[in-house]
Amino acid sequence: MFRYFSSSSMIAATLQLICTVAVLVNADDYTVTEGNKSFLAAVGCFWCGEQAFEQYAPGVVEVVSGYAGGTNSNPTYRNHPGHYEVILIEYDPEKTSYEVLVNYGYRNIDPFDGNGQFCDKGSSYYPAIFYSTEEEQIIAETVLAQILELYPDWSKDDIQAPILERPKFWRAEKYHQDYYIKNPSNYGYYKNACGRNQRLKEVWGEEEYKCYHDEDYACFADTNTTIIDDETGKEVKVEGVATVVNDSGEVVQAESNIKNAPKEIAGLLPRWALVLASILGAVVGIGIVIFFAVKCRSGDDFV
Repeated sequence: MFRYFSSSSMIAATLQLICTVAVLVNADDYTVTEGNKSFLAAVGCFWCGEQAFEQYAPGVVEVVSGYAGGTNSNPTYRNHPGHYEVILIEYDPEKTSYEVLVNYGYRNIDPFDGNGQFCDKGSSYYPAIFYSTEEEQIIAETVLAQILELYPDWSKDDIQAPILERPKFWRAEKYHQDYYIKNPSNYGYYKNACGRNQRLKEVWGEEEYKCYHDEDYACFADTNTTIIDDETGKEVKVEGVATVVNDSGEVVQAESNIKNAPKEIAGLLPRWALVLASILGAVVGIGIVIFFAVKCRSGDDFV
């Protein structure tokens, strides 16, 4: 039995197939858990971006380092022409919002440096805030406007971190993921030597820096706040609890997904340099011992 397809139905089916293929082609190289959302930002070194959002931003489920916006597919650390180093922040929309995370994005960049971030320069380190929808674009622009009101000495022309339409995201290599957890010594040395914390405090001020880099969200705590109870779904009043507004406009308790990260070590040298110095020290020490042993056996005077 043959089925008859009209020309209009054939065209509709073809367009649907094209749209499906387009979605697959443009899909991120990372799948967000059903019910969660994601926010893309370029904040300089993606190692530092991971730590900042995973440890200090409320409602964050996972942060993934990667590349976006460049000219090639499947970019790598050695080959990502035109790509930003970015972080994809997967978040629970019931515990935070795009607006909250955009605020965190700005507080983790130097908005006046369009040539890179901190000690890192070049297109890989350009700062940017990305949006996926017109609504997100409006939210991002509103956040920037609020920041400019908070800092009246700044003008919109001073801000070198553009708000851009979100490009496709590509995951970075495995060794880049959770780098601050796997290599605390190297990471601590890099972050300290790069002057990231120092510059953020200079730009935003000590209090604002502390507000957005505090695991207890002390500056978001209110003396008398109404929140939605998770078990009953009813509003309850609480005191001294840090809160944020989620994607639905509800006031909820601020919670973070703090990973079991070792304390970063802001030493004078990275781990590889310390190992090399230890090896060289041992070689020199052995050399000295051999030298004196030979001298003693030959009976030479040490004069």
